[in-house]
Parts: sequence; C-alpha cells; structure tokens
Amino acid sequence: MKNLANYISISRIILAILLLFTEPLSIYFFTIFILCGISDVLDGYIARNHGENTSFGAKLDSFGDIVFFLSFLIVIIPVLNINYMIILWIIIIFLIKISSICIGFMKFGKFVMFHTYLNKLTGASLVLLPFLLILTASDNILIILCLIATFASLEELSIMILCK
Repeated sequence: MKNLANYISISRIILAILLLFTEPLSIYFFTIFILCGISDVLDGYIARNHGENTSFGAKLDSFGDIVFFLSFLIVIIPVLNINYMIILWIIIIFLIKISSICIGFMKFGKFVMFHTYLNKLTGASLVLLPFLLILTASDNILIILCLIATFASLEELSIMILCK
C-alpha cells in the first residue's frame, strides 16, 4: 500500500455514506459511527508518524470529515428535538464555514481548511453527541455544541481573512 492513511480516509467516506442507511442510535449506527471516528484519528496518526503527509491526503481527510459530518447530521437531526433557533444557528455556522472555504480558494487558488484546536474540539463534541443523547435531553447539549462550533468557524474565518 502506497499511502495507508489515504485508504483509511477513503474508508471513512464510504462508511459515512453507509451511515445514511442506518437507524439513528441503533447498534449499526453506533458501529459505523465509531469506525468513522477511529478512522479519522487513525489516518492523521499514520500520516504523521509514517511520513505519509501529503497535500492530497490533507484534502481527502477534510473531505472525509465533511462527508461524515453531513451524513451524521442527516441521520441524527430527525431524532433531535431541535427548535428553529438551533436550526438557524446551524445554518449560520455552515455559512461561515462555506465563506471561509470560498475566501481561502479565492486567496490561495486551492481548497484550504485549518485543523485548529477549536475545530478539533468541535469534532470531538460531535463524536460525543450521540452517546450524550442517550443520557440526557438534547437542548443543552446542542447549545454547547453550537457555541463551540461557532467559535471554531469564526476562528477559521478570521485566520483565512488575515492569512497572507
């Protein structure tokens, strides 16, 4: 295998698509969800520690994150008790992220995303979300998650705007 990290990223994309066909919070959902989470950690670890860091690999990892996140949202949103303000908030976060990507493309002529600590915290919070949903009501969890994601997306947007 030429670049194991890339194969792991591709497997996350395939698993994320399979997630769309699972029942929310079922054993199949959690199995695929956990495998996606493990693959996200594993591809970066392997890339860094085995000299497999490539520009393509970083883009593939980011694309895998996006596919996983969108699949996760499509499956989980119907089981959440989300009010319209939270939905609007999620849309605003998404628009900020898209703006950041567009600004990066206009400035650098390529797809650019930053793996900041706040972005990693957002990802970790998303990974914990389905487990927390089993334990408690979703309202407070979603507010905290949206706050973290808002700060992460604004941080990335400001970096993108200020970066030369």
